[in-house]
Order: sequence, then structure tokens, then C-alpha cells
Amino acid sequence: MSFIRWCLGVACVIIFGLTLTSDAFEIKLTQGQIREAIDYGSKYKGKEVFESSEVKKACFGEYPKGEGGIIMSKYVHTAIIAAMLNAKDKTIPPEDEKAIGESTTFDVVVKIIDEDVKIPEDVQIILVQGTNNILPQKTEFGMKGKDNIQSIVGVFQQDKVNPKANATVIAKTRKGQKKYKVDFSDIK
Repeated sequence: MSFIRWCLGVACVIIFGLTLTSDAFEIKLTQGQIREAIDYGSKYKGKEVFESSEVKKACFGEYPKGEGGIIMSKYVHTAIIAAMLNAKDKTIPPEDEKAIGESTTFDVVVKIIDEDVKIPEDVQIILVQGTNNILPQKTEFGMKGKDNIQSIVGVFQQDKVNPKANATVIAKTRKGQKKYKVDFSDIK
């Protein structure tokens, strides 16, 4: 009986350990991981990549069709760029691959439906992890959509976040705020 308990204990530790280490948001990508992300994204043509399993994990809310957003980890960002370029029969140039590896930031893109958003500073994006409120280094406009939908990009320093923890993304405007729960450990 004690052997069975021991085996169950070992199995639980292994399963729990695997869930903690698999698909963790990577702060640094090796050249092999960058190549893997490019190959993954190249399987898709353009916006099809948003239906892929890895990119879906990075989305929150109703993104990309409605309000919500996406955590643009290096892997996700690289896969999306590769898919968009693949739609034009192009690939990521080697110098861009190098720049991806050297980058120390990641983006959080939030779609806002608000006609009062005139400048990027009209939207405040905050990441909350535990008692830490993490502000972006800068905020800029992303793509403009139909029906007063505006993408806002918050550029965050990677070393300020815990890549294996849950976070709340808060998007504040003059008309209110939206909160979205995100588990960084699910994002590759």
C-alpha cells in the first residue's frame, strides 16, 4: 500500500512539474526557438495564425474579433510576423531574427471601442501581478479597425514580469476600465 502511495506521489510531482515548465512565457529565445516560432507561423497565411493553438493561448477577451487583446511574447510575435509575411510569400530576414533575440521588451495589444481615444495616452494599460502594478515603457497606436475600434500597444520591459505567473491586464479609458485575466505560463 505504501508503494502505491509513493508511486502516486511521484506521478503527481512529475505531472505538476511538467505543467509548470511547459509553454512558459520565454523572456529570452535561443536562435533555435526563434527558428521554431518562424516555422510555426509560416504554416499559416496571414490572420489564420490567430486560430492556431499557440496564438490563441496568448489572446484574451474576444480578441481578435472584438474587445480584448493579446500578449505578444517573443514567440507569439515572431509567429504572427512569419504568418503575415507568408501571406505575401515573404520570410523574416536574418537581421530581424537577430533583433528578435536581442529585444528586452514585449507588447501587450489591447483593442478598445471608444470614440474618445485620440492619442495613445488616452488609454492606460497596466499589468498587475500580485501586488506589482507594472506600467509600460511607452504606449502607441496599433491598427485602427472598423466601428471606433482602436488597438493600443503597451511596450513592457520583460524583466519586470514573472513569466510563470498569472496577471491581470487592465485597460483604462475615461469611460471606464476593462480587466482581463492572463496566465503567462500558458503562453509560449
